[in-house]
Amino acid sequence: MSAPAHSYRPAEFAELQLQARWLDAEHARRAYDYALQYAHPQRYGLNGATVEQIEQHRIASRTVARAWLAARLSAAGSVQIVFGDDEVCVVPAAQFLASWDQLFFPGRDDAIILHNLDQTVLFYCHEQELEIGQRRTD
Repeated sequence: MSAPAHSYRPAEFAELQLQARWLDAEHARRAYDYALQYAHPQRYGLNGATVEQIEQHRIASRTVARAWLAARLSAAGSVQIVFGDDEVCVVPAAQFLASWDQLFFPGRDDAIILHNLDQTVLFYCHEQELEIGQRRTD
């Protein structure tokens, strides 16, 4: 499985020595379609209809943001990072927590991150905002 040929992300992830597994086109599209239910349909952020216990954090300090996220996202297991319908990868959650602020760039990236061991969903907004919550199961 690999990212699209036009993508710069695999090289960025490799430079950070992340163990990323990129989904092929078909699996990436399915993952994207699934993740979209957790994104708000009219603004950047999580969808209150499908996500509960939503917390927001405006990134003013990387150190504070790292601590905020580490307190809310488990380092066990893996996360699926959904950038778009053709750019989806899976990385160890501990590696994600250690380097997320080097993966996303203000003004460029929006992503939905889904944890594989629990219902946690994270939204990174290009406007330097994080939203985290729990996927509704009802």
